[in-house]
Amino acid sequence: MKKRLAIALTGVVLMAGQAWAQTPAPARPATAPAAPAAPAPPRPARPATTTRVLPPEVLEQVPAPPAPPAPSPGPAPVRGLPGGPNIRFDVTITDTGGPKPTTKVLSLTIGSGNNNGSIRQTSQAPNPAGGLPPTIPISLNVDVRNVNWLENGIRATVAIEYQPYLPDLKVAQPGMVTANATMVFSDGRRTQILATSDPVSDRRTTIEITATILK
Repeated sequence: MKKRLAIALTGVVLMAGQAWAQTPAPARPATAPAAPAAPAPPRPARPATTTRVLPPEVLEQVPAPPAPPAPSPGPAPVRGLPGGPNIRFDVTITDTGGPKPTTKVLSLTIGSGNNNGSIRQTSQAPNPAGGLPPTIPISLNVDVRNVNWLENGIRATVAIEYQPYLPDLKVAQPGMVTANATMVFSDGRRTQILATSDPVSDRRTTIEITATILK
């Protein structure tokens, strides 16, 4: 009796297990689709730039910018411009101390616009010592450069080459005299730029310059 009851229960259990295995599994609920993203809010428009125009009465009260500092004063201006006055240079060369003093005067007129002028003179004089050569060159050269009319006078550079000549001298002639000076000359006033003595004789040479403005 017990044996039959155990067999019957076993059958019931097997039938129940088959029925449970044949029962379909419940369907898994589908995932709901994601909601669409909300649109970004519109960017506010940039305000337009406006130019503010001040009324005339307000503009009159606005202080003007400070003026730039005045430049420092420079050297005295040069008034020797093209078309300025002409300057006459009188050159006086005096030889003293020998048997026969001599004086030579040369004149040269130059414009006052930083101009230049020159004199070239070369002569052939008899050779006092005799022999060869029968003649010797005697030179007298004057150069006046960079002539300018200033507030306080006339500025110029004067260069002179002068060869003294003594016809009665039976030995070598005195040496050549050269002078070079840059200075300011006063109008119409004689200025001495050189005074020298010959190294082998008692001959003395002076050179004077007179610069005159021609009105």
